[in-house]
Amino acid sequence: MRRFAIAAALLLAPVPLFAGVFEATLTLPVRPRLALTEGTHLAIAPFVIVVAAEDRIDRASRVDVQEEFSRYLKKKLEKETELEIIDASSADLPTSDVRELAANRDFWKSIAAKNGADYVLTGAIDFDIEDKAGYKTEEYTSPVDGRTYYRQVLVESTGFVFDIVLAVFDGDTGEKVAEENFRDFKQFDGRNYDELMGLFENLRSMEKQILSIFVSQETTSTRYLFD
Repeated sequence: MRRFAIAAALLLAPVPLFAGVFEATLTLPVRPRLALTEGTHLAIAPFVIVVAAEDRIDRASRVDVQEEFSRYLKKKLEKETELEIIDASSADLPTSDVRELAANRDFWKSIAAKNGADYVLTGAIDFDIEDKAGYKTEEYTSPVDGRTYYRQVLVESTGFVFDIVLAVFDGDTGEKVAEENFRDFKQFDGRNYDELMGLFENLRSMEKQILSIFVSQETTSTRYLFD
């Protein structure tokens, strides 16, 4: 690996920092969290929604997070992997308690058996929207006398928080074989920014992280070479 890194660095035309020292940026592969073989059947089960729509008082209640996220996952996994993706999102979860659900091996085995899946993908989702408004002080140059003054300006913004836990269960044993947690925050100018657009802005930011469970990714790293 060391020889490979040095050779790659040389090919990338390292930039001299000072006499005898060169800096090079390498692009290196990162193995997937789960190395599943081509044709493996993966069922996407329902997710636990941390705060149900009927219990919300914010605009997040307008988004069917369960449906949107399941559809997104299916589309992306079919495009980016060689797995056989099965939609099992219509199944009924026996409980909304994440810990109890994770320990219920018989349930995951039954989902796998019913759908002909080797593994089952599920997890928990928390999606929040925060509309904010406040004042900030900014400089203002008068066109009349050319002098600089300060004034209070109303600033409005919308923040989106998407917190996801993804878990994969073995269809034969019901055991959890992988679990990852991803979180993203996005803020946009103006209140009442479209909630569905905000949701997908979050997902686009986390896309590589989500796919890294199943697909090899690339990362960059800086190396220093001494002459």
